[in-house]
Amino acid sequence: MKIFGVSHPIPTEYAERIYKNDKKVFVGKRCLCKVSKGDKFIIYESQGEKAYTGWADIKFIGRMNPNSISRKYGTELMLTKLELDEYSKGRKEMFVIVFENFEKFSKPVRPKRFVTVAGKYIYEDEFEAIKKKKI
Repeated sequence: MKIFGVSHPIPTEYAERIYKNDKKVFVGKRCLCKVSKGDKFIIYESQGEKAYTGWADIKFIGRMNPNSISRKYGTELMLTKLELDEYSKGRKEMFVIVFENFEKFSKPVRPKRFVTVAGKYIYEDEFEAIKKKKI
């Protein structure tokens, strides 16, 4: 099956930074790297809505050293420098998704199952369901 996007759980506090502060860089511990530029990065609010609340086009996905992430993306990161340091403690690499063209959904879209901490790929059937229900 073709992969159309990837979703990762994001606490509402960090999701708000995307919505209100135009943050465009997600950092995670597990790389679901079978997506590519142009696929969708789908925000799943793991608190509050417990639903997909927006999406964006993936501009870049890859692994990087935490210090390089901080230097390269600085104020575009969803996390502060202190939060990134704490989150990445002991890791030589983290994975990064840089996205653009973010769209907040008019209404939240509840997935059939919650999105685990590891994230998940979004295949065509779920992608089409999200597309229909987000309006």
